[in-house]
Amino acid sequence: MRWMWVIYLVFLAVPAWAQDRLALVIGNNQYESVPVLQKAVADAEAVSRQLRALGFETFEGLNLDRRGMNQRISEFTAQLEAGDTAFVFFAGHGVEIDGENYLLPTDIETPFAGETDFVKSESIALSNLLNRVRSTGARTSIAIIDACRDNPFETTAGRSIGGTRGLGRIDAPQGMFVIFSAGAGQMALDRLHDNEAEPNSVFTRALLPRLAQPGLELRSMVADLRREVRDLSRTVQHNQVPAYYDELLGEFYFTPAAVAAPSVDTVTLPIEKMRADLELARSVGTVSALDTFLETYADQSTDYTYEIALQLRAGLQDPETPAPAVIQDSKQVMQATQAALNALGCNAGGADGVAGPRTKRAFADYRRASKSNLGADDLGTRHALDELEGKSGTICVAAPAPTAPRTTASSAVSLSGSWSFKATCALVVKVTGSVRYTRAGSNKFTGSLTDSLGQKANTVVYLNEQELNGTDYFPGITVTWRGRLSEDGNSFTGSGSTGCSVFAWRVG
Repeated sequence: MRWMWVIYLVFLAVPAWAQDRLALVIGNNQYESVPVLQKAVADAEAVSRQLRALGFETFEGLNLDRRGMNQRISEFTAQLEAGDTAFVFFAGHGVEIDGENYLLPTDIETPFAGETDFVKSESIALSNLLNRVRSTGARTSIAIIDACRDNPFETTAGRSIGGTRGLGRIDAPQGMFVIFSAGAGQMALDRLHDNEAEPNSVFTRALLPRLAQPGLELRSMVADLRREVRDLSRTVQHNQVPAYYDELLGEFYFTPAAVAAPSVDTVTLPIEKMRADLELARSVGTVSALDTFLETYADQSTDYTYEIALQLRAGLQDPETPAPAVIQDSKQVMQATQAALNALGCNAGGADGVAGPRTKRAFADYRRASKSNLGADDLGTRHALDELEGKSGTICVAAPAPTAPRTTASSAVSLSGSWSFKATCALVVKVTGSVRYTRAGSNKFTGSLTDSLGQKANTVVYLNEQELNGTDYFPGITVTWRGRLSEDGNSFTGSGSTGCSVFAWRVG
């Protein structure tokens, strides 16, 4: 379900004024023990000039040994703050070993056969570099690696080292966009021929003018870039098509479009700022911070972000108002839950603080009789207890006579039909929606989903007995989740990859 979107909304939004643009640019030509490159330093210098002109604070390093690379990376990440734009550019040699990609410093020594651990320890793991950038909380992270895709011991015109064919495919961290200068099994050309006058590599000469092109969104830029690099490489009967790995949330422009008539991007910017300011108010965590936010955006009171702020504000006490006693211990919460269930006529047995079979049945009886939106996994939570204690009278009635057992054949159990759902995520944010499933195989169901945020997704779910494994495909984001279908097949609970909980019930 789209409950993961709320995690993005609440936790990845950042202060709007904390949006500095910083770049780490490294170019290595003068390798001591592996083939020297001709264009990497010139590429780094050209990219640095272009980025500075675009307002980036640039951390440049040329012909760096391992210590120098580590030092420059540390200086760069130390300056990054939550909300910043982080850009990384590396031109030089690289290698893939055991599924990991390594960027090589100039003092890397030629390894003997089998000395893969030596290369690993004496170079910079790309995944480590990307994770260090991600851990800073940078809002947008882009990495361009103009490095190896083939073995330089076989050809000195390329950028590569090692026993495998170039850099391996990667899983980019969420929030990152990573570009390799060539595709899998291809060599990234350092130059088209030995005597060319062009100062930059094939990839970088195509990249530079696009960085300064107004209104060119990153993905469109990469599409154009790939075509030009392909066409350039074909002039020397070579095949090079850059690869990219997109986990970036939202759009990005190195050079925004000139101000003219309002566009989709200019319309959405105030909403992005609103979400960013909400995260600032949430991180401050005071009544006054949230009140200031609500006052500032009073004219946006119909926006879902404003509703989240209202929920957060409602959960805070004014300093002069004494806070009510809160049950903190989970056993105490369960004991109070059992007592509340008993008071409503739902037989939970003794209030021993243990969620045994009787307590679970009592909670299920309550949810069914009251038509509550709570899920089975809510038993023993503070918000479930609050709902129970807010009820009065007799809720539960005698259970109906048992029905015939459902067949256990997987083909007989079905999700087909219409469902409504409620997802509860961080900060007690709730999202509702609907989904309609159609059988697409013996245990496969497909459907279309909409939620209260106005988002839509295609979904695929596999049902094995009562176990559910689903994937929801939203524009720009994919959510995986697992759940369990109830015995009567009319409801299910689940949790997504972000830890949000969901309860769904059949409506048709």
